[in-house]
Amino acid sequence: MNKFDDMMALLAEEVPEFSQVVAVDAQFRLFGRAWCVAELVQAHESSLKQFVKMHSRQVLEKSQSELQELRVEDMQASRAEDVQLILEKISDKSMFNQKLQSLIFDEAGLLSSWRQLDTAGRMEEVGTLLKWSLADDGKDIVWQYWPEVESGK
Repeated sequence: MNKFDDMMALLAEEVPEFSQVVAVDAQFRLFGRAWCVAELVQAHESSLKQFVKMHSRQVLEKSQSELQELRVEDMQASRAEDVQLILEKISDKSMFNQKLQSLIFDEAGLLSSWRQLDTAGRMEEVGTLLKWSLADDGKDIVWQYWPEVESGK
């Protein structure tokens, strides 16, 4: 379980078309989860393409101030020892937090593509997410298969 960073680096090197799809929940809880954030940063550092799927621009704007205050030290996991493991792997937490902010907000960051979508693109994104979330009936199973859906497999 703690080898995801090695696996992501290997996949980035061995499978050039490998990418990460980040399905953000409407409450943006994803960004408060230690494993999720660690994976986001590792994917970015491994130069993986990252694609963000989220509910709406309004939800993003509502959550922006909370996102700007993210600190790895405040994140959670199902097991306290997982948080400790992640924190122990980060030698400079301040630098990690800066990288996280850059990853999210920079011109080429995770949220940049969403902000740049035109109205038709946004409607298509929201329609697709709504369709799949309704089909999922609240079980969150569909998100496990989202990369396959997006790639047309």
